[in-house]
Amino acid sequence: MSSPQPPAWQSPDGQSPDGQSPNGQPPARPGPGQGGDDTRRRRPQAPYVRPDQPTPGPVHDTVRVPPGRPASQGASRPTGSSGLPKSPDQHTSTGRRGLFGRRDRSHRRRVDDASQTVGSVAWTSGRPTRTGSLASSLQNFLSKPRMRGLATIGEHTGPARLRWILIDSAAVLLLLAVATLAFRLTYGVNWLWVTCLGGAVLGIGLGVLGALRRFPTWIMAIGVAAVYLVFGSFLAMPDQATATVVPNLRTLRGLVLGVVQAPKQSLTIDAPIGETGSLLVVPLLTMLIAAVLAVSIGLRSGRPGLAWLPCAGAMLVGIAFGVQSPYLPALLGAAFFVVALVWTAHRRSFLRQSLLRQRRRFGVRSVASAAAVLLLSSGVAVAAQPVVDSAAPRQVLRDVVVPPLDVRAYPSPLQGFRANLKDHKKDVLYTVSGMPEGGALRLATLDAYDGRTFTVSNSLKPGPGTFKRIGTRVPEQMPGDPVQLRVTVNQGGGPFVPTIGQTTGLTFTGDRALDLDDNLFYNPATGTALDTAGLREGDTYTVDAVVGYQPAQNEFRESEPGSIEMPSAEQVPDEIKDRAQQWASAADSPGAVAIKLEAELRKGFYSNGLENDVPSLSGHSTYRLAKLITDNKGQMIGDEEQYATAMALMARELGLPSRVVYGYRPAGGQSGDVQITGADVSAWVEINFEKYGWVIFTPTPDKSRVPKPDDNPQEAKPRPQVENPPPPAERPEQPPPDNTPPQPSEEDPDDPDGINWRLVLIMVAVIGIPLLLLIAPIVTVLAIKARRRKKRMTQDSLTDRVAGGWAEMIDRARDLGAAPDVQATRIETATVLAEQFPQTDVGSYTPSLLARRADWATFGPTTPTDAQVAGYWDGVGSVVTTMGRSVGGWRRVRGALSLRSLRPPR
Repeated sequence: MSSPQPPAWQSPDGQSPDGQSPNGQPPARPGPGQGGDDTRRRRPQAPYVRPDQPTPGPVHDTVRVPPGRPASQGASRPTGSSGLPKSPDQHTSTGRRGLFGRRDRSHRRRVDDASQTVGSVAWTSGRPTRTGSLASSLQNFLSKPRMRGLATIGEHTGPARLRWILIDSAAVLLLLAVATLAFRLTYGVNWLWVTCLGGAVLGIGLGVLGALRRFPTWIMAIGVAAVYLVFGSFLAMPDQATATVVPNLRTLRGLVLGVVQAPKQSLTIDAPIGETGSLLVVPLLTMLIAAVLAVSIGLRSGRPGLAWLPCAGAMLVGIAFGVQSPYLPALLGAAFFVVALVWTAHRRSFLRQSLLRQRRRFGVRSVASAAAVLLLSSGVAVAAQPVVDSAAPRQVLRDVVVPPLDVRAYPSPLQGFRANLKDHKKDVLYTVSGMPEGGALRLATLDAYDGRTFTVSNSLKPGPGTFKRIGTRVPEQMPGDPVQLRVTVNQGGGPFVPTIGQTTGLTFTGDRALDLDDNLFYNPATGTALDTAGLREGDTYTVDAVVGYQPAQNEFRESEPGSIEMPSAEQVPDEIKDRAQQWASAADSPGAVAIKLEAELRKGFYSNGLENDVPSLSGHSTYRLAKLITDNKGQMIGDEEQYATAMALMARELGLPSRVVYGYRPAGGQSGDVQITGADVSAWVEINFEKYGWVIFTPTPDKSRVPKPDDNPQEAKPRPQVENPPPPAERPEQPPPDNTPPQPSEEDPDDPDGINWRLVLIMVAVIGIPLLLLIAPIVTVLAIKARRRKKRMTQDSLTDRVAGGWAEMIDRARDLGAAPDVQATRIETATVLAEQFPQTDVGSYTPSLLARRADWATFGPTTPTDAQVAGYWDGVGSVVTTMGRSVGGWRRVRGALSLRSLRPPR
């Protein structure tokens, strides 16, 4: 069936986009400058002239000779068969291995302008460009050879080479020494200098060797890895290496894994890190790689003035892995700037002199100019400091790294309070030497209450309230008396590490020292230390701490509470809240409130609830604390677990920052080695006040305050009253028989003709779900294409509808495997489609006809009508159908589901 004849499109002047004039003759081909639908105007190009072929006309050599060089030197450039100088790609010299193993042609002397002119074509690096145009000017500027001079040590021998190597090595070492100071606050140990400068010296030596021997990149990489593994044990892990120097299996494993693990671990350990594990790998690798790159750039590349960049990168790494408070930032920046500026100026001067074959010494004017530049730069920096300086601490990487420790995995040690008295009352748990008079071991600080127990919290915000891995030293945060304890674990153990006061350093010794060091976490805000490896019998460690001053009651009575954000306390019993308000009503200051709470709680009675003691329930849940206030006729009975928890919650309800500390308080008067037993277990309260910090309170009554038996009399149990059993119930009358016939059940489970819905659901799930997963993508693709077609057909502008019809035909062609050029005109695209889909060129509508009509609608003098747009879309449908007939059936199916038209064309 023949397709309907398409309506003719004509403009008011009688011209038609269908390729016919009003008299039926094809239109004349437009001449140059007149445009046309099937032609593309192209700029005339100059004939391409190859450098190795004779060229008509005279050849003018425009090579410029720098001043100071004889003219014969400028004319010594190799030439081709035509007499023209060869381009860089035509040199027969094999070149030299440059930086990173590439061919280094920097030994060829280059001048400011090495272009030659042949006729109207300018040659730059062997490529012809038209002269006198913006494109040629831009290309000549970008490809213009820069002045390099004798840029590598391969062009120097004897004293000049040695002087070059020594100056660059000294400059790199000095810059990396400045960069080492950026790591100072992060690690805080003197061995850092050995690590950083040792890595810098090794990197400088490797870089010089590679420059002299012209090693390629892969050999340099192997050299860096070999130097790192051989010397890394001594530089980064001296405490674990055999005899401090010789590598062993443990240090090699630490060096290999440290490349991946050390950066993150160093950010999760609270600074200063010290020599913990393999964390010195970060500065070692930084200095080693920076030194190799800096020396290689300075000695082997054509840009030796950029050799300071790797050293600047090393300094940035130190800053990124540092702490919020920088170490002498102005001094470090100025020192780095001065060294880099002097080094770069010297290198540029040396290159200029080598290029001009002149020797010039620094004179008074040069020194004065350099001093003026430095003074001007320093003045600008000082003047700009108030503008760029910010009062807020700087942001470093450790502020955005989430601590890996989850303290919720460890139960509250306060839950085991009674177990110490019941199971380990006389057992020696720890042996401590150096315990101060009246001191107490802190096992854990508990500051979060959930209604069941007081637990250890871990702040999710970066800051002092976060558990972080620590090195051998912790920054001191409060004044006090220094104390050093040596603790030996006997029958104690577990994840929590006993400490004292504010810990400033913790060092493990013994066989498990390295494992315990690698897994130690510390919370500076609470003073709690936790080791995920767990303490065992025989472990020993040394604690350096500061024991703060504890003020008397008359000193902090008028004090205000500290502004410390505490974790929430949930499900506090109403009895605790009411009693706290009752006791605090007589106090006139926050300090007096704390003193009143402690005094009232100490009026209670002490009992562990063990054998021969007055009954007392264990635990510190909401139920137990309510019983502490209401049971025993208002007399409080309990031990440290209940009294400390009650006071902490009361203080928290009254606006006082409070927490419970669980640990051990040995009996006073002991000297030398103090043995901590289960009977020394205790718990106390700390409340924070301004100017005093955390003040200790002991709300537990003395152990001598035991309730008397008559204070808690046991009521006599009443004897059971025996009553006569009730008479037996009368037998009910029998109901009359039911003669109603039984009704059939609506759903008989045994009916074989019933529907097994369970089986139906199983079949639907087994068959329907895979079928749905198979059909859903197909339906989605077809729906997207249908929506796209509808959107194109319903554009507001009639011209856009015609353009959308053309785009629809092109997308269908792309789905069928065609690849139209996105830069081609519609006429050119139609020609390609007619070649790839032969049947589209037969019929009333052809791609060429649709292309002309689309160009007419886009660029013509009139807007198409609705009828013309509808006819155009009919033509699109006809061409799409004939395109499908030109290919096989399977290809049509694949085209309908193809995603090529949904992706941007390339």
